[in-house]
Amino acid sequence: MGAILEKVRRFAPFGAGGSGGGSTDSLKQLTDMFPMLEVETLQSVLEENDGDLEKTIEMFMPMCTAATREEHQKRPPSSKASKEAQDRPQSSYSRDVKELVQWAQSADVDVQFQAARALADLAMSEDQRQRIVRAGGISPLVKLLVDGEERPELQRCVVSAIANLALSEQNQVLLAEEGVVAPLISLAKKAMVEGYQDTEMQQNLARSLANLAYCNEEMEARVVEEGGLEPLIAWSRSNDEEARLEAVAALANLARNVKNQRKIVQREGVLKVLREALKRSEEEELLRQTARCIANISLNEENQVDLKESGVSAALVEAIPKASPEMQRLSAMALANLAAFESLQAQLTHEGALPVMFELLQGGSEDIELQAARCVALLSQNELAKAEIVRQGRLPHFIQLARTRTADMQILAATTLANLSTVKGVSASW
Repeated sequence: MGAILEKVRRFAPFGAGGSGGGSTDSLKQLTDMFPMLEVETLQSVLEENDGDLEKTIEMFMPMCTAATREEHQKRPPSSKASKEAQDRPQSSYSRDVKELVQWAQSADVDVQFQAARALADLAMSEDQRQRIVRAGGISPLVKLLVDGEERPELQRCVVSAIANLALSEQNQVLLAEEGVVAPLISLAKKAMVEGYQDTEMQQNLARSLANLAYCNEEMEARVVEEGGLEPLIAWSRSNDEEARLEAVAALANLARNVKNQRKIVQREGVLKVLREALKRSEEEELLRQTARCIANISLNEENQVDLKESGVSAALVEAIPKASPEMQRLSAMALANLAAFESLQAQLTHEGALPVMFELLQGGSEDIELQAARCVALLSQNELAKAEIVRQGRLPHFIQLARTRTADMQILAATTLANLSTVKGVSASW
C-alpha cells in the first residue's frame, strides 16, 4: 500500500516546524493510519482542513490504496503497460478529484507534491483524465511545472501527470493552450546535461513529449521547432533502458511528420543508435519502437543515402526471424519502405531480405504477410532481386496469392508477377 508515495523521496514543507494547530490525538491517529507519510505532511493537511480528522482521512485514503504501481501507458500502447493498473476501480477517487486539484494550488509544497503524485496516478485512467480536466486540473499542474524549478521531486510528479493526461487527444490541445511545451522542453534541456542523475525525470519528460506529439501534426512540428529533438536524441543513447525506450518512442512519434523525418536523420548518431538497438537489445518494446521509428523516417526520399550507409536495413533483416509478431510486422513495414528506394533494392537483396520475407509470407498473419508482400513487390523491380525470386522457385506461391487472397494481396502478388515476367523463361500469363 502506498508504493508510489514511498518510492519518491519527499521533502519537508517550507517553514515546517512546531506542532501547528492540529490536535495531538488527531495527528497520532493519522500517523498510525498512514505510517508511510511524513508527520509534517499529515499535520499540514490536517491544518488545511481546519482540524477535520474525518475529511483528512478521506483525502489520504484513496491515494494510499490506488497508488500501487510506477508503470504508465505509452503512446502507442506499450506491451509493458499494466492491465491491472488500467482497469483497476477508480470510484473511490472520483469524489476527491476537485480536492486534489485544490491541493495542487496550495501554498504548502508538500501538499502540492501529494496532489501531483495522486493526479499522476489517476490520469492513467481515461475516465479520471476527463474528471481532472473538468475540475480545472491542467492549469495548476502547468503552473507547478513552471514554478517548481527548485523542487525536482515535485516537478517529477507534475511531469508524470502531464504525460498521462496527454494520453487523451483532446488534452494534447488543452495542455498546449496552457503553454506546457516550452517549460517541458526547457526542463528537458536541463535534464540532458552530463552528470544528470535523475533518470526517472528523463523517462517522464520523454514520455510527455511522446504523448503530446502522438498523431498530432501541429504538436509534432512544435516539439521539434522548440528544441525537443536535442534532449530526446541524447536520451536515446542513455545507459538507462527505460529512458532510452521513451526517447526512441518519442522520436518515432515525431517522425510521423514529414518535416521532422529529415531533421531527425541529420542529427549525428541517430541512425547508429537505432542500428545498435536492433542488434543488441533484447527489450521487446525498445525493438518495436526502433522499427517504428525506422519505418517512419524511411518514408522521406531525402534520407535514402543516409539509410543506405547506416546498416539499419541489415540489422532489421537479422532481427526479424527471432522477433515477436508485432516486431516482425513493423520491421517488414520498414523494409518495404526502404525497398521503395531504387538505390536500396540491390543492397536489400544482398543483405538477405527476400528469404526472410518469404518466411513471413507463410507465417499465417495477414498484416505481416501484407507487409512482406509489399516488400517483395517493390524489390521485384530490381534485376538482382528478380533473379533471386525465380532461383528460389517462388513463382507458384505468388501465382496462388494472386488468385486466392484479399484484394490488396492479389494486387501485390500480381505486381510481383508482372515485374518477373521480364525475366527470360518466365511466362507472362498465369
